[in-house]
Amino acid sequence: MTLLTLAVMFAGLSLVRAAINADLIVAPGGRAVTVLSIAVPLALFFAFLVWSNLTKGIIEAYDGTVAIVRNWAVSCGGLILFLSYLLPMKTPAGFHVARAAGAILLAIGALIARSKLGHWLAAPGAPVSGAAGRQSASADDAYDRVNLPSGVDDPRRGQPQQQSAQIVELPLSAEPQPEDWNASRWDPEVQEDIERRRRRGRPTV
Repeated sequence: MTLLTLAVMFAGLSLVRAAINADLIVAPGGRAVTVLSIAVPLALFFAFLVWSNLTKGIIEAYDGTVAIVRNWAVSCGGLILFLSYLLPMKTPAGFHVARAAGAILLAIGALIARSKLGHWLAAPGAPVSGAAGRQSASADDAYDRVNLPSGVDDPRRGQPQQQSAQIVELPLSAEPQPEDWNASRWDPEVQEDIERRRRRGRPTV
């Protein structure tokens, strides 16, 4: 995670600068420390903005609020870093130690926020995004109107629809039955024609 990496780098750089100002270590030659002191804070600032916008977008997509991931570590870390650049400090070593503490708190807060967001999304009855929820409801209604016949249970909802009429189809026998040859059972006109021909074929006395 870029934010965590930059926060740890910033904390380490601040501690190095604090040790240099306290004469605990000798400053390395060249301008590497100066360049890093400018580049790392700027990168951390933009990484924090990107992380905040992405997290907010995910939460709002699922109809949540930022309070879900808000925690004391992010608030305190951000406040310490802001004040460290705004207010002057008389002790340079303490100045850099405060920045290191703020960066560590920011990293801890990002981990806490990610954990809380993961638990919120994975909890039973997890929220559905607003657009997806509306599309799902419309699809359910259309499915009920078109695909489900009367009296059939909906496997997605577990609730049977109201049965207005029930049609029972009896299986047909595989073997012919004696009554199958009775034409009057299936076409009265054919039966009358058969009787008429029989009468014509009888010999007259």
